[in-house]
Amino acid sequence: MDLFLTTGYHRRPAHLVAEVKGFFSSEGLEVRYDLATYAPEHNQGMAEGRWNLSLSSPDTMIARMTTDGVDYRLFMQAEAGLDAVLVGRAGITAVEELRGKLLAGDPGDSNLDLIRRKILRTHGIREDEYEVEIIGSSPRRLEAFLEGRVAAAMLTSPSSEKALAAGGVILANAEEYVPNWPLTGGWALREWAEKNHGLVVRFIRAWVKATDWLLRPEHREETIQLIMKLEGLSRARAEKSCRNVVPKAGIDPAALLAVLKLRREMGVYRPPFSPAEHFYDAGYWCEATGLPAPQPAGMPEGVL
Repeated sequence: MDLFLTTGYHRRPAHLVAEVKGFFSSEGLEVRYDLATYAPEHNQGMAEGRWNLSLSSPDTMIARMTTDGVDYRLFMQAEAGLDAVLVGRAGITAVEELRGKLLAGDPGDSNLDLIRRKILRTHGIREDEYEVEIIGSSPRRLEAFLEGRVAAAMLTSPSSEKALAAGGVILANAEEYVPNWPLTGGWALREWAEKNHGLVVRFIRAWVKATDWLLRPEHREETIQLIMKLEGLSRARAEKSCRNVVPKAGIDPAALLAVLKLRREMGVYRPPFSPAEHFYDAGYWCEATGLPAPQPAGMPEGVL
């Protein structure tokens, strides 16, 4: 067995299935997963090569490439869509009431923090009109929320349900502001991936087998039960996780382009600009699946 070191903020449905049903082991892989709880630590660890692969937001990868200059490449997309909400403390009933308040964040310039920027700007609130404390992943943001340290936080399941049970109020549903978001991708340091080409292809192949299995109607209930048992999600959230799974982990260049556009709109992506194709390498996925590469998406609008 070859050891494959991964990290991320949740184990995704295909990951659980690949472990339990033996798709990783059938490819000769022992996949070790470390749960990330604090984005700066995750980002530093990935840049230093502590893990082979991150199973997390492509937006995080793009942020670290364009802001920090780290040379990553995405080689598969695991999930699409958003399952996050902006939750305010009891007594706060509208996004507009967050002006001048302290909010929970992690890491500040990408992922759910970027979505929060979009939500607040849509409601006329810019970044200099509220404060953000970098706290950590959704469970850590929940702790700060329950302790009354922050007025609001972007939360994912099951943290969001716990916040609501404690009297929190949903102020905004992320998916209504940023549709078709590339929620989770598989990405790695480009140099490492090139040196371990076969290993990457085997990982993708195992993941694709898992998506093929879990998306069959006869396996839906077993998959939902797995997610509920191993990740502690409610049935409704487990069902939503299944709906977010990308068939065959196919890369969506148009979704990556949407990330670039939003980052540019929010002022966190500055020149020089690159096309969506700069951020992924479909060759690994094509070799693993035998399928053709996706259609290119090109440059963000207004960029020559």
